[in-house]
Amino acid sequence: MASTIQASALEFGPRVVKERPLALRPVFWLLRFARQKPLGFVGMLMVAGLVLVAIFADQVATHPVNKLDLKHRLEGPSARHWLGSDATGKDTFSRLVYGARISMMVGFGAVAISAAGAATLGMVSGFFGGWFDKILQRFVDAWQAMPGLIILITILGIVRRMPNVNLVLAMVIAIGVLTIAGSSRVIRSQVLLVKQAPFVEAAHSMGAGSGRIMLYCILPNVFPLILVNATVALGGVILAEASLSFLGFGPAGEPSWGQMLSVDGREYMRKQPGLALFPGICIGIAVFGFNIFGDALRDVLDPRLRRR
Repeated sequence: MASTIQASALEFGPRVVKERPLALRPVFWLLRFARQKPLGFVGMLMVAGLVLVAIFADQVATHPVNKLDLKHRLEGPSARHWLGSDATGKDTFSRLVYGARISMMVGFGAVAISAAGAATLGMVSGFFGGWFDKILQRFVDAWQAMPGLIILITILGIVRRMPNVNLVLAMVIAIGVLTIAGSSRVIRSQVLLVKQAPFVEAAHSMGAGSGRIMLYCILPNVFPLILVNATVALGGVILAEASLSFLGFGPAGEPSWGQMLSVDGREYMRKQPGLALFPGICIGIAVFGFNIFGDALRDVLDPRLRRR
């Protein structure tokens, strides 16, 4: 009888749940993400591939990026030049690889500036509200009314004439600052909802200051939205960088996808269509990858969408 009771206690007693090792949690999250959002997982792989190519461009490239080979100029894909060569014999594949580095540098740098500025502006505006919020929102309205591309062209046209100026850094700062306003509105709307939550009111009643509440109560609840907006915005920033390089405002002497489309792609499109086709494909892959990855992240991280 005692043995039966003991067996029953073991059978119906509290079940011990084994926690997953901390180091393996990202792996389980990736597996669950791949199962729930297969298209988003494909986008993540595309993004990861572009980032790795940009980081290890020196190892991935098959030729020195600026090496001239006039004997084999305007060649099609071959064993010597996997994706052909341009008008001066430079290897197209190697230039595409190094162009990914420029695009990723501008993309991640500008989005980091934009996300930090938008988070600060959106949280401050939404948290304090009142006349302060109204003034900031009118400022944001004026900010968004500015013609962004024209302002970027004007800024880079002035900066490129200055000696010893890093044009890539100037492009990162200019694009990042100009894209703050749009994201700040989305973050502000989320802050307006979060600040009415009971835990925020409890923090107020316990005497917590505004800065502490924004840092420890508001920011963790809007961070998924910041992450999603940044991921989706990366595609647009890369497209903006390609447009500026196509118009001739990119860094001189460094290959970029937009510059490759403009210089050789237009002039030799009929003779060597790969000079326009391959940079265009790279731009399309980057924009498409970031967009579908960002959409999938939004569906996974936003609790309202996750319940649908």
